[in-house]
Amino acid sequence: MAIRTLNGIVLTLLLTLLVSVPAQACFGPKLFVGAGQSVQDEALFALVTLYVQEKTGVGSIRIEVESGQDPLALFAAEKADLIFVASDSLENTVLQIAGMPLLVTGPRPLEELQFTTVLPAIRKLNRLLKKEDVELIVSQIEAGESAMASARKFLMELRWI
Repeated sequence: MAIRTLNGIVLTLLLTLLVSVPAQACFGPKLFVGAGQSVQDEALFALVTLYVQEKTGVGSIRIEVESGQDPLALFAAEKADLIFVASDSLENTVLQIAGMPLLVTGPRPLEELQFTTVLPAIRKLNRLLKKEDVELIVSQIEAGESAMASARKFLMELRWI
């Protein structure tokens, strides 16, 4: 009888302790994506990050690239994992659409296991996405629509997500 009472007290204390501890949510890994302030960068950021989120479960946080700032310096400072860069060609380019900024990857998506599905997803989007698609999203943003809403609607209409 004493053991049963002792077990009851211990279980009650453990339950009380567990209930009183605040829950910590785990939302998975995050990519830090550097993007400029142009409408074109906004559209590309929305398309890429929504596609990656839906296909891989990896979320993204936007890092603003100020005008005049060297975007590739964000890799050296370990502030970004992917960066949109206005250039003709660069090593580690994962998304390249004619006349648009390139998406270049840093070391983290290439090396860390939690991001193994990210680059294949971006490369698939690179095969699917055309310049006209991005221009459509840009025109919708310029008309006042949210970049994320336009990109989500576009990706869902084509059943890419």
